[in-house]
Amino acid sequence: MSVNRKGFAVALIILLLSSGQAFSADKQVLLNELYDNAQLERQLDWVRASMTLNREEYALPETVINTVNRVVEVRYSRTFYRSSMLATLDEALSVGELLRLLDWYNSNLGQKVLFLEMAANDPANRLRMQGYIEEKLSQQLPRTSRIRLIEELMETMDAEELGTELVASASVGAQRLLREIMPVQNGYPTRPPEILKAREKPAIRKGISDEMRNIYLYTYRSLPDNEIRAYLDFARSSAMQNFQRGQMQAMARML
Repeated sequence: MSVNRKGFAVALIILLLSSGQAFSADKQVLLNELYDNAQLERQLDWVRASMTLNREEYALPETVINTVNRVVEVRYSRTFYRSSMLATLDEALSVGELLRLLDWYNSNLGQKVLFLEMAANDPANRLRMQGYIEEKLSQQLPRTSRIRLIEELMETMDAEELGTELVASASVGAQRLLREIMPVQNGYPTRPPEILKAREKPAIRKGISDEMRNIYLYTYRSLPDNEIRAYLDFARSSAMQNFQRGQMQAMARML
């Protein structure tokens, strides 16, 4: 190979490497923009709430409860949550899908849906949501066509399966954290998390269908049918499908 050809080959390799680095940097910019626009950090409140021990629910020494809750606060920091979520979404989403998601969250309907979902998922809103379910939905369900539309959205978002995975992950994660703080010396090895989650899931699945339907009916109660259909159309896209699964996978890994 001549000197000129060698020089060209080296220059080509450098160009390819630099373009790959630039592509990676551009994708990181899009991922960070999506993280902020979709307000993914608000999910951290749910993660912390699911791992925090309530003194009224657990008959444990005060020191154990305080230690667990301090560990939760430190371990699930905003920096850790952001880096973990972005790493998983980087695997789950293409640049094209990121652009479509950003368009959605910058749209009027995307902002409206996001506001409703953030309000419903806020741990501080639990009592209000429970009151709506018990006082309104238990007395009179919406019309059949509305329920079918909501159930179609649930099915498209794979709400039951992803919800089951998330609840099981939180339960197993909380048990693991408690064992770290208060080890039990019974001579038996701890089973792998996937086996523990598999044992938890059947009980979770028993009531999750009705529970998820009530949550969806509450969350989107102010959206007219035509806007739910528009949301449903976008929810079927690979961008939203991969985004939903990526979020659940990231949280399951962290828990």
